[in-house]
Amino acid sequence: MKKITLLSTGLIIQGFVFVGNVKAQSSEMLNLLIEKKLITQREVDSINAVTAVKEQEKPKDKTFTIGAELRTRAEYRDGYRNLVPVGDTAVPAFFTNQRSRIVLTYEQKNKFILHTSIQDVRVWGQNDPKSNNATLQLFEAFAEVFISPKFSVKLGRQKIALDNQRLFAENDWRVNANAHDAANFKYYGDKLSSELIFAFNQTSSNNGVVNQPNGEPIFGTTFNPGFTYYKTLGVHYLKYKISDLFTLTTINSADGYQKPNSKEGVYQRFTDGGRLEFEKGKFYATFSGYYQSGTNSTGTNINAWYIQPEIKFTKTDNLIIRLGAEVFSGNNAEKPSASDHNFVPLYGVAHRFNGNMDFFTTFPSDLNNAGLINPYLFFTKNAGKKVQFRSDFHLFYSENNFINKVVYNKKTTTETINNYLGYENDLGVIFNPKPYIKIDLGVSYAVPSASMAIIKKGGESLTIPTWAYLSVTFKPQLFKAIFN
Repeated sequence: MKKITLLSTGLIIQGFVFVGNVKAQSSEMLNLLIEKKLITQREVDSINAVTAVKEQEKPKDKTFTIGAELRTRAEYRDGYRNLVPVGDTAVPAFFTNQRSRIVLTYEQKNKFILHTSIQDVRVWGQNDPKSNNATLQLFEAFAEVFISPKFSVKLGRQKIALDNQRLFAENDWRVNANAHDAANFKYYGDKLSSELIFAFNQTSSNNGVVNQPNGEPIFGTTFNPGFTYYKTLGVHYLKYKISDLFTLTTINSADGYQKPNSKEGVYQRFTDGGRLEFEKGKFYATFSGYYQSGTNSTGTNINAWYIQPEIKFTKTDNLIIRLGAEVFSGNNAEKPSASDHNFVPLYGVAHRFNGNMDFFTTFPSDLNNAGLINPYLFFTKNAGKKVQFRSDFHLFYSENNFINKVVYNKKTTTETINNYLGYENDLGVIFNPKPYIKIDLGVSYAVPSASMAIIKKGGESLTIPTWAYLSVTFKPQLFKAIFN
């Protein structure tokens, strides 16, 4: 009997050695064995020592971080987005906006990532401090589950930032940025990486049919036609490093807009193309091109294109020079067509590409359907590790002909306007006194032509639009724990 008891005790002790990570239960059971006088305190100390060693040997693969962001930006606007109105009624605007975020991320290596970002966006004084109206919003909330170390599925509200962010961007300049409710299947390879993204938007969970007072149904009520985003989205992104010199990127996208008075009909727009990059030493060159087809949100057939050639050279004194152009096709007013030739850069960022004054951000309305040619020359100078200076130059032309109609003495005359729209210069300084602090100062001015005033549907072309901002971003990591 005594041998059986000793054997049982030995098996129990060995079991605790193997499952020593279950600390609370092990401690209680070991104490119980001491009370029963089946093992001694010295044996318990030995078990705890073995367990502690095994805990140290286990890799720490779990990380929990808490981050924050407070971005405050003061702006002076006198002709930002639109030209200064004709007359003396225009008053420059000055305001300060603020974005406050708290970011929580839990990661278990090669298993999953759980990420949540909550933000508050406001203009100083916009909301009554005594008001109880909530202003918090969910910027991101997703889980990325790894099927294997190189393949994952990302579900939930998330940023979609592809390639150089011309077609799909985080839009961080915008105070509330940009996120999508989507499913993203991602592959991480050494030379090839790929993403396959799907989204389907609804504004409620009903069946999409509401009866009018006369009993007739109204279809499509589960998706707001005025919503600026898609109802359906499918995107395939691929990046392949061909060699040490060349990299190929492709994007194939299909976004759909719900047809008016239709329960299930969707107008589908297709965007296909890519980018080829060449880099050797301090020289970089790239060319991207995309073609759009299908139908736009009003059901008109699309036949549109976009190209962007660019070269970049980095000098030994930290001076970076970029020369390139963006060309968006547009409609030819002299030769009307049943097709829409306006290329729309989907859900990308325009602020960093077409000038900081954002004259041409909403396509095609900001161009009055005439398209855009934007040659640019950028200079960036790094003064040490903490200061950067930049100067961006833009020229603007309409890609296609635009006819202006003038009514004088009840008579309408027409003329094809000059394609030259104007010039813009953006100046900026970025100072990073600490890794978690960024101070950004920018000043921009433009010299518009009479054609820009016509294209922009009003404004004074003889007045110099100006815009300035001072942005301070405080983005610390508040807490980080690595454990097993």
